[in-house]
Amino acid sequence: MKNNGAVTGTISVKDEEYTIPQGHHDGSGKVAIADAEKAKLIPDNIREGITLLGVEGAMSGTEDAKPQSKTVTPSTEAQTIFPDSEEGYNYLSQVTVEAIPYQESENPAGGTTVTIG
Repeated sequence: MKNNGAVTGTISVKDEEYTIPQGHHDGSGKVAIADAEKAKLIPDNIREGITLLGVEGAMSGTEDAKPQSKTVTPSTEAQTIFPDSEEGYNYLSQVTVEAIPYQESENPAGGTTVTIG
């Protein structure tokens, strides 16, 4: 049987496996998560309420968020509402659609005239 001594290895991606080579081992070998991947396992990289490999997350998900509230008036054309990115906004927290301007008035024929817009 081959003497492998202290066999070491690293795991760098989630689905990676380390295959232990056949033979004799002296018991001092180790397999670990690659240092570059361990460095990423910090609380600010993990969502709050999640514990990943013993590291409790602290990221709220709203870091660097700058919401904007907007008011728009309906029109006869479709409208796509975006935050003002040139102002640094990166999402909309609320969009208020104003009521369609609507007026009623009596007309000379005895009916009601409705004016929209």
